[in-house]
Amino acid sequence: MINIDQRKTPSEKDDNPFWLWDGYAKSIIENVNVWINVYDQHLNLILWNPMAEKISGYTQEEVLGHTKVWDWLYPDTTYRDMIMTRAADLLIGRATVNDWETHILCKNGNLKNIVWNSRTFYDELGHFQGAITFGYDITDRKESELALKKAHEDLSVLYNVASIASESIDLGIILEHSLAEILPVIKAPKGIIHIWREDLQEFHLAAYQGFSEESISALSSLSAEDGIIGRVFRKETPIYFPNLIAELENAPNNVPSQLFHAYLGVPMRAKGRVCGVFSVLGKADQHFTKYVITLLTSISDQIGVAIENARLYRESHQLAVSEERRRLARELHDAVTQSLYSLTLFAEAGQRALHDGKLEDVSTHLTELGQTAHSALNEMRVLLHELRPLVLETEGLLEAIQHRLDAVERKVGIKAYLVAEHGMKLPSFVEQEIYRIIQESLNNTLRYASAQTVSVNIQTSGNLLTVKIADDGVGFDYKTVSQKGGIGLESMHERARRLDGELRVISAVGEGVTIMLKVALDKWEKEKSGSGKHGVSRVTKNPSSDC
Repeated sequence: MINIDQRKTPSEKDDNPFWLWDGYAKSIIENVNVWINVYDQHLNLILWNPMAEKISGYTQEEVLGHTKVWDWLYPDTTYRDMIMTRAADLLIGRATVNDWETHILCKNGNLKNIVWNSRTFYDELGHFQGAITFGYDITDRKESELALKKAHEDLSVLYNVASIASESIDLGIILEHSLAEILPVIKAPKGIIHIWREDLQEFHLAAYQGFSEESISALSSLSAEDGIIGRVFRKETPIYFPNLIAELENAPNNVPSQLFHAYLGVPMRAKGRVCGVFSVLGKADQHFTKYVITLLTSISDQIGVAIENARLYRESHQLAVSEERRRLARELHDAVTQSLYSLTLFAEAGQRALHDGKLEDVSTHLTELGQTAHSALNEMRVLLHELRPLVLETEGLLEAIQHRLDAVERKVGIKAYLVAEHGMKLPSFVEQEIYRIIQESLNNTLRYASAQTVSVNIQTSGNLLTVKIADDGVGFDYKTVSQKGGIGLESMHERARRLDGELRVISAVGEGVTIMLKVALDKWEKEKSGSGKHGVSRVTKNPSSDC
């Protein structure tokens, strides 16, 4: 019980806010590293300890004996009404406050996140007196959480763009999905990609998002001298304008404000040459930070590699291209794997430090995470998409799948099984396409399924090959996902069609996922020599690049 002397008011006690407490309690309140305040049944502040002063910036003299501090800490009327209602409900026993998080406006104008715990109290006679509140400043922790989340999101974007570039031979899919990945992260509503055609000496529109057909038509073909896109190309460096209209030559007067956009253009490079321009449009005067420019530059370089890959695929019947792909696979096999594994370790270490409240360690791990991510990105820029894994190239399909399960799924704690006929021999092209389908299915399981177990079953019966990949994860509504055109399912169906095979996806929410592929092998028997002539050249809506 807290003994409260009702016969005297704070002013009658020399305005000492600690008149409620004995000397021992007063010492704790004054020195504890926790915000403590007490308010009466009318929400007037009657106690405000030094830590409350330090966090909020308001002194005891400023806040005691009235309710003005509520207006100061919560200037937004709607938000303040919600806070006051909760406080009033606490006083009449209608609510409790346990680990309740709010944000306050401090006297210096800074916003801080506070977690509150409050209790009502009574005097020795059982008379209700008010509520005591304990506040914990979690601002640094929240900022660390946001920084970790941001690092994770950006790493995911880089990984997803790299995955798209490495798993699809359709340049249109790569470009469209790259736009879809990056625009939400940098909070830009519109994006456009132009590819430079060396043979025609002009830019061709390759992909866009957020533009109407009418507005995009004027940008379908541009010379190197045309406007801002040509300027990015010539200068070979990112260009940012807070207001694009102000930079245009012969811009009309009285342009509607909804047409104002901030502009960021970044060159896309392959083999040291600019092969296109990635442009994004933000809201008027939107500030694209140096970090955003660096992120977009990194992704543009990956897209540049994908554009170069599209050119190489049109020439992939030449032995020199195949040799180059194998060389790059050998060089990147160890380096990228180690870098990505280091990123995982730094992220986990940061999460542990955050959980333990070691904010300095969190900052250190974030720095290490950023440095390692940058290093990994530099290594991945030279990756040619659709590389055959080194194990697949040298030891065949079954060893490649087994290596994948050992190196990825089992290391993250998933029980992984491969069931197949020993000594199975398949045509080189069939092995490559089947491996990619299995790889995409396993990637989806790893990213989305929260599965405990995954199995890969490969069997032949006569000329019929059957592949089954199954997990015990959360599953999904196949109709909904397929209508959205998920890149994983789309690429798997695309590869199955190249094999003249049938691919079925069986899933429901809460029931795991099963991928079933059936391929007739008789038409591929002549391909066992691994000539690789099937599925190489494709007709695409997107213009090719000669950069």
